[in-house]
Amino acid sequence: PHGEILPGDRLKSYYMRNFVGLPFETTMAGAALVFGGVIERYPDINFCLCHGGGFLPYQAGRFMHAFRVRDEAKARLRGSPQDSLSRLHYDTILHSPRALEFLIAAVGPGRVLMGSDYPFDMGELGCVTRVEGLGISRASRDAILGGRADELLRHG
Repeated sequence: PHGEILPGDRLKSYYMRNFVGLPFETTMAGAALVFGGVIERYPDINFCLCHGGGFLPYQAGRFMHAFRVRDEAKARLRGSPQDSLSRLHYDTILHSPRALEFLIAAVGPGRVLMGSDYPFDMGELGCVTRVEGLGISRASRDAILGGRADELLRHG
């Protein structure tokens, strides 16, 4: 009923392939992992979405609503999308302290991992400073700045 809504050629203008297209692709990847039942079927794999998860953390409520009201969303996912969403990790590359604070509040500091996108021009070169400047606890900062990544890499 909605027709084709993907951006297609519209992303060619203004470098939007990068700053709109990449977060969009990240969102699509996260949605496919959740609704395809991949996270549910492979509980020992830790997935980390770049670009702060794209639009996924902001639209997680919409994912839940779709699962409640649409049969298509239930095609491969057996449990709740929230169960799968709660297992995703996200990097910090959002270029906005407020967006990063939202992400941390939405998913918890244990699911946010340091990212830089170095050496690309769209990277966040002051990534450590950005996290240290947030109004969060030292324990949360330490987790984001490497503590949680260390746990995941050592213990899975």
